Amino acid sequence: MPAPTSHHRVPGLQHARVARYLTQRALAEKAGIATSTVARGEQGYPISLIAAQKLADALDVTVQQLREEGPLS
Repeated sequence: MPAPTSHHRVPGLQHARVARYLTQRALAEKAGIATSTVARGEQGYPISLIAAQKLADALDVTVQQLREEGPLS
């Protein structure tokens, strides 16, 4: 597993969020992170593995699924 301070791009984040009818703000609150982190991840900027894991948990998916482009299976 990569170091917790490593950063990852999460191109599947926006699709996963929209598929669950969540706003960026609602997802951020559910994940316990800043709304700006969600926005940055959706814009293609790398986010920390810790933030990616919190988002994945809040969306009930894996970090690997968020790292994939397109709809989640």
